[in-house]
Amino acid sequence: MRFTDIIQEVDFERLVVGSNSVIHRLDARVKLLGAFALIFAVISMHSPTIPLVIFLSATLIALAIKIPLRTYLKRLVLLPFSVAAVVLVVVIFTYGGEHQIASLFGLPIYHESCSFAVLLFARIIASISILSVFVATTEVLAAAEAMRWFKVPKIMVDLAIMMLRYIHLLSEESVRMYRAQASRCGFSRRLSYKQKMNNLGTIAGSLILRALKRGERVYAAMLSRGYNPDSRLTEIEPLSLKNALLCVIIILTSVLLVIVDHIGIVPGVVTWL
Repeated sequence: MRFTDIIQEVDFERLVVGSNSVIHRLDARVKLLGAFALIFAVISMHSPTIPLVIFLSATLIALAIKIPLRTYLKRLVLLPFSVAAVVLVVVIFTYGGEHQIASLFGLPIYHESCSFAVLLFARIIASISILSVFVATTEVLAAAEAMRWFKVPKIMVDLAIMMLRYIHLLSEESVRMYRAQASRCGFSRRLSYKQKMNNLGTIAGSLILRALKRGERVYAAMLSRGYNPDSRLTEIEPLSLKNALLCVIIILTSVLLVIVDHIGIVPGVVTWL
C-alpha cells in the first residue's frame, strides 16, 4: 500500500458508511451509551467466550447494515488487530504462571499466560469491533451533540471535533505535498533510502509549520465571530421514552452479560481447548 493510499483513508467526511439502516437512524445518544456499556462489560469479563461472541455479532451487524467488508476489515485489521496480535504474543511469553505446557526457543509457555493472552486479545477485538460499528453508523456532529447531552466538558468535545477535522485537512495537505515532491523525483528509485527519508522528513516538518499557522488563523477567525466555550448553535431534543427504554435495556443486557461471565455459565475457549 502506498503512502497516499494510507493517508487518504483518514477522511473526516467518509467515516459514516453503509446504508440508511435502523442503526444509522437510531439516536446517537443511545448508540453512544450502548457502545460504552458494551465496552465496559467486555473489559470486566473473565472469560474470552462472550467477547468473541460480541466480536462475531458486531461483524454480522456490520455486514447486515451494508458496511463494505473491505472498509470494515481495513479499519479493524490495519492497527487494532496488529496491536492485539502483538499483545497476544508478548503476554504469552512474559505473563508467567505455575503450569508449564510448552516451551519455544527456551522460553516457557504457561497455561495461565495463554489464558490471559487470549482474554486480552478477545477484549481488544471485541471493543474495536463495537467502536467500528458505532463510528460507521454515527455522524461526528451527532456524536458530539450526544457527548454534550451526557455533560462531557464542552472544551473536550470542541477539541475532539477540531482534531478530527484537522486530521482530514492535514491528510489532504500531506497527499498534495507528497505528490508534489514525487513529481520532482523526490522519491526516485535512484535516490538512496536516507535521501528518501530526508525528503519525507521535509514534508513532515513543512506540514507541522502549516498546521501551526492554520491553527492560529482558524482560532483568530473563531474569536472574531464571537466563539466561546459556551456557544450553542442548536438545541438538543429531549430523549424520547422509546430511546430511554432502549438505553435501560442496553445497560441491563450489559450487566447481565457480565453476571453470566462471572458466574461461569459460559465456559472459556481455553478451557475447551
